[in-house]
Amino acid sequence: MSSTPELTDYAKLRKMPFYYGYSVLTATAVLCTVGAPLVLFSAELGIDKDRIGLIGGILPFFQILGIAALPVILRFGTKRVAALALIARYLFLLPLFFAPLFIATPSVAFTLIFSAIICFAICRTLSEAAAVPWSQEFIPRLVRGQISGKIALAYLPTALIGSFLIQLWLDGQHGIERFYPVFVIGILIGIGGGLTLFGLGGGAPRPTKGSGLDAIRQLRVPLRDRNFLAFLYSSGTQYLVFSALNIFMLLFFRERLGISSGQIVLMAALVPVGSAAGSYAAGWFIDRHGTRAIRITLQSLQVAMLLSLPFLHDGIPGVEILVGLVFFLFGFLVQGAMVGGSVYMLNYVPPTERESYMALAYSSDGIFGGGLTVLAGILVQYFEHNGLNIGTAHFGGYEVLFVAAALVTASSAAVFALLREEGATGVRDFLGQFSSGNPLRALWGIQRFSSFTSEQRRRDLAYGFGGTGSTLAQDELISALSDPSFDVRHEAIRALGRLPATPKATQALEDILTYDGLIELQYAALDSLGLLGSKGSAEDIARFLGDGNRLLRSRAARSLGDIRATSYLPEIRKMLAEDVDVDCRLAAASALGKFGDRQSVETLVAIYAEQASDDNPISEPRSKVVLLAISKILRLEEQFARNWRREQRMPGYCLPALLSRLAKTLDTKSKRNEAQRVALQEAAAGLGTGSTAAGFAALRGLRPLLAASPHEDAPLVVALIDGTRDITEAHRALMVLLAVAARHVRQPPKG
Repeated sequence: MSSTPELTDYAKLRKMPFYYGYSVLTATAVLCTVGAPLVLFSAELGIDKDRIGLIGGILPFFQILGIAALPVILRFGTKRVAALALIARYLFLLPLFFAPLFIATPSVAFTLIFSAIICFAICRTLSEAAAVPWSQEFIPRLVRGQISGKIALAYLPTALIGSFLIQLWLDGQHGIERFYPVFVIGILIGIGGGLTLFGLGGGAPRPTKGSGLDAIRQLRVPLRDRNFLAFLYSSGTQYLVFSALNIFMLLFFRERLGISSGQIVLMAALVPVGSAAGSYAAGWFIDRHGTRAIRITLQSLQVAMLLSLPFLHDGIPGVEILVGLVFFLFGFLVQGAMVGGSVYMLNYVPPTERESYMALAYSSDGIFGGGLTVLAGILVQYFEHNGLNIGTAHFGGYEVLFVAAALVTASSAAVFALLREEGATGVRDFLGQFSSGNPLRALWGIQRFSSFTSEQRRRDLAYGFGGTGSTLAQDELISALSDPSFDVRHEAIRALGRLPATPKATQALEDILTYDGLIELQYAALDSLGLLGSKGSAEDIARFLGDGNRLLRSRAARSLGDIRATSYLPEIRKMLAEDVDVDCRLAAASALGKFGDRQSVETLVAIYAEQASDDNPISEPRSKVVLLAISKILRLEEQFARNWRREQRMPGYCLPALLSRLAKTLDTKSKRNEAQRVALQEAAAGLGTGSTAAGFAALRGLRPLLAASPHEDAPLVVALIDGTRDITEAHRALMVLLAVAARHVRQPPKG
């Protein structure tokens, strides 16, 4: 039998409305039938809490039949089994309408409800055990997280409106029969959800060779996969917490806080609100960062929420608001974490074995969420009657349940952290995106960047991302490197250099270096790699030291200086001494200053003298580049820059003060020193905005004292004086550096 060709991602996305319809209709049907209405319906029939736990737990418990359903799914196809079983499961809820006839005998009512739910659970297992592996076939891999979030958002209005209407109906009517219309509507909607599945692609039969037992034997593959077995524990324990709290949180608020059934149903509508927000947020981050960091973060917050629940009581002002917040957080944290688990499974499971892997996962969740949920009901019932005393603290059944759920959730997160996931962001790196820069501004910009925008708007947003300082915007900037606009690409490269360094950003910038011919982009990438301090990119940067374009040569030298790539010092020294272009030599000077290369001082002074004697107006600012490099080598950059800016702003104000302070460092006992002291003071008094000859001569006169100094930097300062001896009218910047450096050498070394 020839296999059906797989649908393209475009064809899959076109059929997604059917999947949205199925998800929304099915979730709405659950809201009206086996969700909160069934729990409250059973409670009003007088059924005990442990039996209510059994009713709720039996749904996931029957998921263990997912393994037994594997031969049926393979033979008849996932589409047919998923759709027909979904329709059938709602027809089996019809016996619920007869349960109130036995309200006087709760055990009979329980038996009737329990039998209906067993049939419902069997069909639910068939439907979902087929739908889960089928979803790997019709949902494109790159948007699986987003699809989960969009489904939750699509269901949200229905959940809110439906819950509100159910609350109005239940609180406005009397008698157990008021639940009937809610059940009828839910059954009809559920049948409609099953029909929408026929619009999706794929799901054809995949019969195995031999008997149905051979399909069961395929389970040997996932059972030997230790990584997958660890996933089963993490997934199952999270599902257990979800199943148990979905039931007993309702009863906790009803019994301990005295909230009415209608109010609880209305407040429970905040669960899908939180689920929508959590699913969308988790899905968005998962598609960008993988599942590990997102799931572990959400589960850690679950633990904190669960441990806070025992402190709620009806005496707290505004307790209804807190209850609503708990419902919202429950949906946000638990559903978001479960999205992480489901996406991990879809990404991890090999397509050729998806039915056996996912049938095992579905059944495993049933064992945890079904069988252990029943035990949760027994636990609550026992401790509600007997209590647990630890010191002065008393724990009832619900308190014990919440603490146990917190421990189970913590173990689930710990195991998930051990799973293999290629390319996933670590928890620390993920949370670090929110601890640096402005993450809210970055998130807001990301949403606008993904919408329809003009070239100028995209350019402005790319520039703004760099200002956020948050790596949340990294993927948008990397995507912008392929933008049709040159300006957007250029701005994105520059913005990446202003964010915290990551391997992904570094690799993207290194790729830009291969764009031979696009000089501006290569130049910007060299600059950004230098700003990021990417030592691993040194080799890629260094190949531009011999490039024919002077801009790229000079930028490469500066970037190597930024990252302190000492292995390329010889090449940069050679550039300083031999490059035919003066701008490249100045770039090498700047780089050597960042290196603090003392060996290059004499060459730097020679270049300075060459520029200072040139009458070209551009030579004076060029010469300052060399002076700044020398100040870095002498570790006097801040003092030099601060004093020079002051002198430049108010000529004749700062420099005389520097000479006066230098004069005070000279020993007056020596006649020579006294003469030099007087010369400096006289030069300072006469140094205004005119000639600098006298002041410069007074500074040069300090050479013998500086040469005799034991200070390690003294030879470098002497070299600066010797190299500029032919200059008569010194630039004020040179005098500032000499004054600062001479005083530095004259002072005794610290320590």
